[in-house]
Amino acid sequence: MNLLKLLTTFVFPTTTTALKGVVLSALCASLAACAFTPGSGPLSGELVAQSREQSPQAFQFELVDINETTMRTLLSYQAQGFGSKFKKKGWAPRHIVGVGDVVSVVVWERGGDRLFSQAQMGAKTELGPFVVNQQGSISVPYIGKVHAAGKSVDHLQEAIQLALEGQATNPQVIVTLKQNTSSLVNVIGDVRKPGQLPLALRNERLLDVLARAGGSATPASETYVTFVRGETRAKQLLKTVYDREGENVFVRPGDQIIVAHNPQTFTAFGAVQKVGEYPIQAGEVSLIEALGRVGGLSEATADRLGMFVFRYEDPRLVKALKPGANWAGAREVPVVYRLNMKQAESYFLAQQFGVQNKDILYVSTSLGTELTKFARILSTTASVARSSTVISF
Repeated sequence: MNLLKLLTTFVFPTTTTALKGVVLSALCASLAACAFTPGSGPLSGELVAQSREQSPQAFQFELVDINETTMRTLLSYQAQGFGSKFKKKGWAPRHIVGVGDVVSVVVWERGGDRLFSQAQMGAKTELGPFVVNQQGSISVPYIGKVHAAGKSVDHLQEAIQLALEGQATNPQVIVTLKQNTSSLVNVIGDVRKPGQLPLALRNERLLDVLARAGGSATPASETYVTFVRGETRAKQLLKTVYDREGENVFVRPGDQIIVAHNPQTFTAFGAVQKVGEYPIQAGEVSLIEALGRVGGLSEATADRLGMFVFRYEDPRLVKALKPGANWAGAREVPVVYRLNMKQAESYFLAQQFGVQNKDILYVSTSLGTELTKFARILSTTASVARSSTVISF
């Protein structure tokens, strides 16, 4: 209230005491109605004051200046993706027979009195194919039921050969897994042929399985892949899987692959030319490119010290950016990046700073703009007060 009295004294130095009282009352009502001054968001100083370091009791977030040190940390950091959460080697043991699998049995015999054939020496006989039933067994002529589920191809081969000894002449058995239908992986979502796919006998990677599912039905830069193995789950942009070999992990039986179309966007508001939500169509958009898409800063109102990017970050990255930060147990940390556009180097830094999905780009208005609004309120209120005083006379 003392500030308002002081302002009325300086703005209206020759005004009578009665008129000052009217101006002061009207001004208080005006400011109460508009919560000081209307604006498009907080000022730069207000945002800084609300950070964790300045105001421990407020909503907790980290304020990070975009400088050369920050950019080195950001560019060297790689989020935990498929490569870090899932083993890089293939699934083992291989060629394990399961319920529903189809096996073929070939028996070679030598000698004159053969069980399966009277043809020339070294003749072979192919038995089957046999489907492993719900009990995990197959029925082989002259042997009967042979338990197959859970056995490797080599072990099943040994069991059949052992059972044929004494019946066949010097039998040699070869078992082939024709269809590995028990080793399934589930591929659902935005692929052209979703469903359960049997893994091939060779080790297959994520992109191999997606290719057999017909590939993604949407652009890689707008598509996310969620990979689930037991209790472990990870999410990655499909374009990143294409670009980084380490993200193209081996697939194992029972894995789930969920493909979802989720276009990447960022939102811009504050003192910019065109407020709105914008797509990140190319997969990688720098901060300077994002500014170009929104038409740049508002020449009349923008505070060039107050360009901010809001996002959630991995606690490991936050620890690297600010070693003193303590976010133990947090899954994500709210971070506000600040860029000073009055420095020439900032334009080069903005070329390196990548905009991410769901980022919020905010440019605060300058203090001068807010003071101009305040002066207009003073002028308007004074005019109204004078008119009211004349009428009352």
